[in-house]
Amino acid sequence: MEGKMSWTVVDAVDYKGFPADRSKTGGWVPAALILVIELCERLSTMGIAVNLVTYLVGTMHLASSTSANIVTDFMGTSFLLCLLGGFLADSFLGRYKTIAIFASVQTLGTGMLAIVTKLPRLRPHPCHASATSTCEPASGFQMGILYMALYLIALGTGGLKSSVSGFGTDQFDEKDEKEKTQMAYFFSRFFFFISLGTLTAVTVLVYVQDEVSRSLGYGICSVSMFTAILIFLAGTKRYRYKKSSGSPIVHIFQVIVAAIRKRKMDLPYNVSMLYEDTPEASRIPHTDQFQ
Repeated sequence: MEGKMSWTVVDAVDYKGFPADRSKTGGWVPAALILVIELCERLSTMGIAVNLVTYLVGTMHLASSTSANIVTDFMGTSFLLCLLGGFLADSFLGRYKTIAIFASVQTLGTGMLAIVTKLPRLRPHPCHASATSTCEPASGFQMGILYMALYLIALGTGGLKSSVSGFGTDQFDEKDEKEKTQMAYFFSRFFFFISLGTLTAVTVLVYVQDEVSRSLGYGICSVSMFTAILIFLAGTKRYRYKKSSGSPIVHIFQVIVAAIRKRKMDLPYNVSMLYEDTPEASRIPHTDQFQ
């Protein structure tokens, strides 16, 4: 029995909810499948953002300043939505489901963007601005459809960013020296794949969009994300799943609410009573520094 338990990872389970078998779950194979998701996410997001301004100016006939603001809002929203993705992963869904759901959302968004750039009705009539005439900008309906596609992508990106690296490290046991070393290598490869996806986006995809077809370039993003999801799901039986301890955002707000509710309470005559049942070794002594 003791020999069997040595092959299990204490704080992880398999896809059936049983203690994860070290020999059948985790390690480099499932971690590599997770890296594919990150590669395709970078490829899609950067492949869309890097020259979106040229589409907004040249095709949608928007001002340069307006186009730049749209792109920066899109990228900023992608990063801000990491908070939402992390909250959902830590509190409700878990990292595996969060990655699968938000990768699907991003695939939907990139596919929608490919359709938006393909259909003539979803962009204004082509024209060439001159000193005596200006081109008609995109209508509210056309911009609304474009915004919907862009912010679906932003939502998907935010959800993925918050969970991919964490789920990758879940595949390694920090208590095992060999796997702890492998985890360090995983992070170096993780950032390599980020750079590789970005490099491919700003070279190959930009060329396809500018010289061949923009809708084809966005279609490649959608197909790559869909393929990445299939590859990710193929490793379901090999992943290790670790139970989350809860979102730190929730704990922060709990402290704030508790502090507001107890702001008028009198301090006890003995400050040691404030610790309740906290072990003495982990107590932080009170000071008057910020009183």
